[in-house]
Amino acid sequence: MIVCPSCGTRNEDDEQFCGGCGSYLWDEPEVVDVPAATHADPADATASDTAAAAGPGAHGTDATTTAVLPRPEPAPPVLPDPVTPTGAQDAARPTAGPPPAASTAPPATGGASATSASNAAPPAAVPPTGSTSPAVASTAGQRVAPAGPDVTTPGPATRTARDAGEAGTAQRSDDAPAAPAAGPGTEQDADGPDRTRREREAVERESAQRAEREAAERAAARTAAAAALVAPPPPARPTAPAASTQPAPVRPGATQTPRPPRRPAPADEQPPSPGDLVCGSCGAGNTPTRKFCRRCGASLADAPVAQRRSWWSRLWRPDPRRARSAGFRPPRRRRFPTRPVVALLVVGALVAAVLAFRPEIEKARIAVVDRIQGNAAVNPVQVVASSELPERPAAQIRDGATNLAWSPAAPGDGVGQFVDFTFGEPFRLTRVLVTPGASDVETDFLANASPEVLTLTATTSAGTQQTVEVPLADRVGLQDVATGIDDVVAIRLTISSTYRATPTTHVAVAEVEFRGR
Repeated sequence: MIVCPSCGTRNEDDEQFCGGCGSYLWDEPEVVDVPAATHADPADATASDTAAAAGPGAHGTDATTTAVLPRPEPAPPVLPDPVTPTGAQDAARPTAGPPPAASTAPPATGGASATSASNAAPPAAVPPTGSTSPAVASTAGQRVAPAGPDVTTPGPATRTARDAGEAGTAQRSDDAPAAPAAGPGTEQDADGPDRTRREREAVERESAQRAEREAAERAAARTAAAAALVAPPPPARPTAPAASTQPAPVRPGATQTPRPPRRPAPADEQPPSPGDLVCGSCGAGNTPTRKFCRRCGASLADAPVAQRRSWWSRLWRPDPRRARSAGFRPPRRRRFPTRPVVALLVVGALVAAVLAFRPEIEKARIAVVDRIQGNAAVNPVQVVASSELPERPAAQIRDGATNLAWSPAAPGDGVGQFVDFTFGEPFRLTRVLVTPGASDVETDFLANASPEVLTLTATTSAGTQQTVEVPLADRVGLQDVATGIDDVVAIRLTISSTYRATPTTHVAVAEVEFRGR
């Protein structure tokens, strides 16, 4: 649960806006930047002491002093100074009496002041690195004692100052010409100038290499210090537990803000459930008790309520199922074969229905076929009537003219009078078209009687007969009556009843047509 800091309303973990006031629910509290405590580093103190001991001459002849930045790692250990050769000590040992070069040498700036006396002395008198301290080297008028192997390790400040002095000496010796030979009291080796020149070159090379190493170390220290200013504080490394149970001093470290707990990853958004308030801005579903949307914070004052889908909609498009979590294993169980059983039941019901309603289905099929294919006109080869008027013979019932008709010879209702039609080959009779009355003109139609019911007797090729009643309406025009008799070879139309029959009028039939296939 997430408690809103503004109104105190409780909200679910996956909600982003408060349901009571609509405020945004921040993932983490506001963090106030606190300046880290300033603490001293032993590496920084060592570097500061080194810079103070070396003085401005640590960088050659520059007069400006550069602040030493803290190093992230301690400096590598300094190797012991090489042993001064015996010949070099003898050559560096001056005789009694102050040499004139020390008093006449001009004062140097920075690190050159520590090596002014050495530059004024003969080249053979330059001592190797680490043989004497800078204070002894700067005193040109005193005798140098023979130096043996250095058994004591100089401190960091002494080494830095000495290395800076040697770097200045190497630079000075490269720029200035060689100093004249020492006074008459100076001791020299038996080899003479060649050995002195070799020793001087060796000292110069060693000094140059040391100066290059120091320059590389200073550049690396500046780069690491600049990266440490912009980079986050390194993670604390685990340390071994202290052997003593007594409390020990602890170096202060940078203040670390506690990491807020992460919210669980939101699951797939589910569609609104029935009864939820649907947000009009983002479409998210909200509980009915909320006043603001949990996703976008919009007001839910006019939000519609999600309705339950109809059963037929859920039948064709069911609701999506919830996704299973990773590693889910459904329980193994034997299920009833619902789908195969339902399919078999449906097929059995269809077969039973077809068998039960087979005659009706067959009639429907035949009716459809008759409607589509049974519209061909079938003409008889012979027409014979039971009786006829001379002006209205039986041949006029098939002449194609609707103003000419057939009438029995005797006046009256004409019940029992008939006309026979003979066909050349069997066919299926589908329809009979009759135009009752003397004509299709209404005056002539009303002046004579017309048949009300005609009895159709069809003779098949097998010799059987089928009788069909053909009812007619008392109106002008063609009238259609559907039949369905197979293998018809002869037809008889008999008058069964008439309209408007009088003793003086005759019953008339204007035209008869047959359709079949």
